Amino acid sequence: MDKWCIKRVSIFIVLFTAIILAVGAYAADNENAGFRKDVSSAFKERFSLCDEFLNVKWIDKARSVGILKADISNNNIREPHFLIVYLEKPGSKAFAARGNGIFYEISEKQYLSRDFEQFLRGAHYSFSRQNVFMTVKKGKRSERFPQEPVPFEAFVTHQTEFPNRSFSDFLKTICVAYPDGKRVYVVEAKKPFIKIPLNDQTKQAYDTVARYAQEKCNDFAKATKAGCNLNYLKDSYALDSNGDGTDDFIFLISDTKNGKEQSRRYLLLSSKDGYAVNDISGCLGFGRFFYGYADSKSFRLGRCSR
Repeated sequence: MDKWCIKRVSIFIVLFTAIILAVGAYAADNENAGFRKDVSSAFKERFSLCDEFLNVKWIDKARSVGILKADISNNNIREPHFLIVYLEKPGSKAFAARGNGIFYEISEKQYLSRDFEQFLRGAHYSFSRQNVFMTVKKGKRSERFPQEPVPFEAFVTHQTEFPNRSFSDFLKTICVAYPDGKRVYVVEAKKPFIKIPLNDQTKQAYDTVARYAQEKCNDFAKATKAGCNLNYLKDSYALDSNGDGTDDFIFLISDTKNGKEQSRRYLLLSSKDGYAVNDISGCLGFGRFFYGYADSKSFRLGRCSR
């Protein structure tokens, strides 16, 4: 091989290496710092409905209190946030009452402080204004922390005024594993229909959901005598709630009365024969803010977890 060929090969190797490093750096930059990287295959299989698990550092395992550093997306801008994580016992009255308000805002300095960790460990926790504030008290020291509403789900028709805030841009189902590893809190679910245009596979799924939703909408309109609309269909959730490897869907329909909306929410549960339709209106109500928990492959949604 002459010198010119050797030089060209060397240049190619350098350029190829630079491209590989750039791709790796891009992937690293687009990976949420709050996602766990040490999840075993067995654990992923056990909680297969979860695409990612938040990397919570548990400070008080008995109380399910920990701290978290994670990136939160807002209008396609990601920023690091530092949070206290406070979980209620799954299936309890407190779990149903808290909803998805499990995060409280702290500073980076507090997140990095060993003294702050010691303060949280064994402290007394109380809540005010419907869990909007959490007060932590230990001895003579008392601090109050505001709730960090994430994910925040804006309806498609109001995304300009109140944009979505999430851990994954609603592209993944995000979970928090309880300290004992026996259950997971499901804090964020995929919303596959909010990105436009839809690809062929997603369009097919949307058409399936729309078909079932239209049937329920017709029944709802007759029952309420107030008409029915599918305005919120693109806000539907998707997750594998029964562990069969196929996404199930949660959708909402409402009447057309201005200012006096009534609504129903349904779960399309996949089966060998297609989808079964279940009325789950009492589980989440009219509001957004999805939440639930799973033990192994059994998923329990919102207030219906009790």
